[in-house]
Amino acid sequence: MKNVFRTALCAALWGLTITGGAGAATAYRVQSGDTLSQIAARSGLSVAQVQAANPKLKGKTSVQAGWVLTLPARPGAASTYRVRSGDNLSVIARRSGLTLTQLLRANPQYAGGKAIQVGATVRIPARSGVTSGATASRTPAAAVRSASTSGRGDTWLWPLGNYQTISSGFGERTLEGSDEMHYGVDIVAPLGTLVRAARAGQVLESRPDYARGWGWTVVIEHPDGWITRYAHLSANLVRKGENVNRGQSVGRVGNTGRSTGPHLHFGTYLRWSPRNPLGLY
Repeated sequence: MKNVFRTALCAALWGLTITGGAGAATAYRVQSGDTLSQIAARSGLSVAQVQAANPKLKGKTSVQAGWVLTLPARPGAASTYRVRSGDNLSVIARRSGLTLTQLLRANPQYAGGKAIQVGATVRIPARSGVTSGATASRTPAAAVRSASTSGRGDTWLWPLGNYQTISSGFGERTLEGSDEMHYGVDIVAPLGTLVRAARAGQVLESRPDYARGWGWTVVIEHPDGWITRYAHLSANLVRKGENVNRGQSVGRVGNTGRSTGPHLHFGTYLRWSPRNPLGLY
């Protein structure tokens, strides 16, 4: 036990993620320039959730460089499971609230009936909780509406052309029975619709991010400190490090990650501080 604790502590001091069983939390070392809202946003959590997991933050909204914070797992977040005696994939899937197909999709090494060994690690993917096309429970403030997409002086380009229906807005909402902060807007569009870069910049991320519920996601950093996220994609069309132009196709609308049907999650941040995208159009 002492060795396990020492390993976890060393990882925390370097700001590393510690992977455990289902629902495992992670540790993060606060870096110079971090704010509590930025840390929460990057982790897909609300400020209140981070505060609740860290007694030292009770009644505080500021953090200090060097602090090690516990970041709780998001409800339904991806995790790992260590196989025990008597387990099989069907049992693990049922226990995790998944279908066998979903579990095999996350663990292709076991396709074709390959046996699992005691002690092996199985990836438990994030659960959306609802099927494609279903409607999540939301706060009244997140009612479906149409966005104004003209942009300020043509600086910002709407990422989905003429698709302007917002199914969930920026701010507090209730999803799958849990209250959370939604750092972006959900724009409804058909599966496969091309997603455009709102501005020119460089790709920071282009990867599947199921651990935080984003699914396939693209993150672009813009020259003046702004950052944009395009999540739940069905396909990524750019690579990390690539320079993209305003209006360039960066992905296609999908239903991956913690999603409630085909749509684009569009998030905007100023130096990683979340901002309402609709305030830019």
